[in-house]
Amino acid sequence: MGEYILKRLKIMFQRIFSFFGLSDLNKSDGFELNGAEKEIKAQKIKEVFADIPRFETERLILRKIREIDYIDMYEYSADADVTRYLTWQPHANLSETKRYANDLQKRYKAGKFFDWGLVHKEDGKFIGTCGLTTINLNKNACEVGYVLSKKYWGRGLIPEALELVMDFAFVYLGFERIEGRFLEGNVNSRKVMQKMGMVFDKVARNAFYINGEYKAVHHYYITREMFESKKKERETRRYAVK
Repeated sequence: MGEYILKRLKIMFQRIFSFFGLSDLNKSDGFELNGAEKEIKAQKIKEVFADIPRFETERLILRKIREIDYIDMYEYSADADVTRYLTWQPHANLSETKRYANDLQKRYKAGKFFDWGLVHKEDGKFIGTCGLTTINLNKNACEVGYVLSKKYWGRGLIPEALELVMDFAFVYLGFERIEGRFLEGNVNSRKVMQKMGMVFDKVARNAFYINGEYKAVHHYYITREMFESKKKERETRRYAVK
């Protein structure tokens, strides 16, 4: 993304931030939030995701998942290679994916779903999702998650989406820590998290039972300070005069 686009995104974020009164969420410098802060933040998060904002990167559109997206969604949701390291099984048929997409509309409306749909600008295809899978207000932290159609692997699209999502979570939602988890063997997810500047936290042995066996879950994390430092490094490299 060019410097101009970054500036425009920042302005857009600030307008959204101001509209929902999110400026008050950054007052806490500590990792913990008190009771009143948690209530305020929970309400603001609900309001933001009940009308989830639309964003763009160089190659992607991040927007609300729509009911009609079930057709494209089924293409990757039914792919065993895509779901191999996920917590859900491949969708058995198109009807299952349609029900899921329909159910998401209720969760969006309630402000209880925090994922963006990913649309590839070049071909207009709905190719995956990226967002916040869990939110822990006791720790002022959240967890990111993502899934991408196999046809688009290896292009750096998830890091491109994650940079925007993580920036939004840190700067405009005021989280102090972002976490990521992946099942043992998921080398691609490990590479994505490391590329985003996340660092190893721990391994939870035999923490997840799937397909008849127990799997270890690897935990990574990044703090707001770490993210800002990493972002400055990326921008310095991106705009360096050669």
